[in-house]
Amino acid sequence: MSITELAPAKLNLTLDVGARRPDGYHEVTSVMQSAALYDVVTLETVETDDIAVECPGTDLPTGPDNLAWKAADVFFQETNIPHTGIIIRLEKKIPSQAGLGGGSSDAASVLRGMRRLFSINVSDEALETMAARVGSDVPYCVRGGTALARGRGERLTALLPLPMCWFVIVKPPVAHSTAVMFRKLDEIAIANRPDSDAMAKALEIGDLAHICRLVGNVFEQALPEDSEVFTIRRQLSRLGADAACMTGSGSAVRGLFRREETARLAARELEKSYPLTFLAPRL
Repeated sequence: MSITELAPAKLNLTLDVGARRPDGYHEVTSVMQSAALYDVVTLETVETDDIAVECPGTDLPTGPDNLAWKAADVFFQETNIPHTGIIIRLEKKIPSQAGLGGGSSDAASVLRGMRRLFSINVSDEALETMAARVGSDVPYCVRGGTALARGRGERLTALLPLPMCWFVIVKPPVAHSTAVMFRKLDEIAIANRPDSDAMAKALEIGDLAHICRLVGNVFEQALPEDSEVFTIRRQLSRLGADAACMTGSGSAVRGLFRREETARLAARELEKSYPLTFLAPRL
């Protein structure tokens, strides 16, 4: 038996990072948003006791270091169902090391998919608790939509949906390691912090113009002035984006557009220089 789940990209409308905690994690405050750029996750039961991950065309790990593998392992542990074999096939569309949460979203899709595959009565809340054992962004990716995340990302508050808009997501050739970006952030004094509470209030009244003014990401302050991230930001703004900012720890940059046609034209232009350019409406 097999089932398929879609794993949408995660974008950060705001992202602030506080001090490193005694457990090694950082305090994070972020308004997160799902976008219609998907990995495809297929789960299939097999007559073995193994968890296997297949991800053709990538150099991603396929064992316990893969969050999808870890999600399946946690699901078996938490539900106490008989440990049957399962194959997890990942069709990757979301670029890696981009700040788009592809690995976390894949893991969340495994948790949702295994609940369906084995017809287990597990609540969404329980699934998010499992997800917190897998990775920091995984609880949000289980929930999706528009949400305020605190702690290391596991404390979630549902927010009113982002008004309809379109994202142009651009992944430059350079990749960002999340761990390295956190270390860089620890070494600098943060000058300006995005206001996630103000963003939540703007979402309450559906003020997209104000939402665009509040977009921000502290990780940008850890980048050199000549970073390609800023080049892409300027290009997005020139092409009509209402707001442009790096997402997550990068290196992907996303522009928010109120008009689909403007977004479509911008994506077409940027794709000439950056093949990993995607047009994705908000979910």
